[in-house]
Amino acid sequence: MVWYIENSNEKQQMGYWLEEFLPHTFMNCEEFKTEDVALIFYEINRLFDWVKINRLKRNYPNSIIVPIVAEHLTYSTGIAIELNLPALLIKPLQKAKFLRIVKKLYTSYKEKQASTITMLELSQQISQDHTSPFREAFLKRLIRGEVENEQEIIQSASFLSKNCIPNIVFLIQGYIDVNENRPILYDASSVIANVFRQNFANNAPLSFLNFERYLLLLMRLPNEYTSFKHWSEGVACLLEVIEVLKKDYGIHLFMGIGGVFQDAMQVKESYSQARKARRKPPVHNIHIRFYEDLTKHESLQKAIHYIEEHYDEQITISDVAKYINFSSTHFSRLFKKETGRNFVDYVAFTRIIKTLPYLRKYDYTIEKISSICGFNTPNYFSITFKKYVGISPTDYRNTQEILFK
Repeated sequence: MVWYIENSNEKQQMGYWLEEFLPHTFMNCEEFKTEDVALIFYEINRLFDWVKINRLKRNYPNSIIVPIVAEHLTYSTGIAIELNLPALLIKPLQKAKFLRIVKKLYTSYKEKQASTITMLELSQQISQDHTSPFREAFLKRLIRGEVENEQEIIQSASFLSKNCIPNIVFLIQGYIDVNENRPILYDASSVIANVFRQNFANNAPLSFLNFERYLLLLMRLPNEYTSFKHWSEGVACLLEVIEVLKKDYGIHLFMGIGGVFQDAMQVKESYSQARKARRKPPVHNIHIRFYEDLTKHESLQKAIHYIEEHYDEQITISDVAKYINFSSTHFSRLFKKETGRNFVDYVAFTRIIKTLPYLRKYDYTIEKISSICGFNTPNYFSITFKKYVGISPTDYRNTQEILFK
């Protein structure tokens, strides 16, 4: 135990009391050189001393801190509640009350310490256990933005090592080819996760979550990279994963990739970005869509929103250019620069995306779906679909959607 008490007589008196209860367990603050201490008593004689209490909490998260508040500052004791302190004492101290509180807190500390030792022993196994419920629950809270302070990040070390805390999120969807020559996959999530881990084994720590209807890949990118696109080795591994899954298992993945956030409590933003990217036409590779490829140009964002609202109409480049008060020539050039696709390709791909739920969930004919989504003829729809997706609408309808639950 440690105390920060200014009055030497009070300090001596507390020493006598503690010596009766726990001999040889207390020290002065000058002797305090380790974090392994049960109780820290700190005298509150000035309002600023509460700031010092808060610092002690951060510096010694495993210790129990007990403020001893001077009578003239009793109005400030509500701060102890805000700081989530388990107890406080108000001067003048009474021996019986003081020892009762000390005994209770010291017993609580010892029980917690025993539990922590057990967790540390388990953590060597749990930190490598990708299915740990502790790990999964923490990561889901991280994605939802429910982790509110750094203390929770620190506490997660018992089941998730620091270098495994993600800084980027991939949102994954996919389908499986139905092939009589290939065995049925009953757990596509595990297959996908295993192939990823085999390819990224020496490159980046990975975690996977079945989240809502998606599979989330949470990765810890090396600190020197601020974008997954700029990590050439990682991109090569990702492309290899996509090809192996397609060739060996008939699994076709499509993913949105968010930005990199070094602050763990901002990882929820990477998830939000990955969701947005997944809904947009890709620039180069149909399987991968980067949030950073989405235009930040306000007029272009307005134009894209117009396309998404009117995809089922026969919209032209002049219609959209006029809508945002651009000339057709300037709009065409800027659109290609900002989106990576020309206007006709972008509209066609947007329409393809809109057809997918109809093909998957409804019994509509190809003719009806093509009409609903703005294609002039069923034949043009089929040709365009195969051009971008790689298979015909009918073949896509016969594939099996992967439901990540």
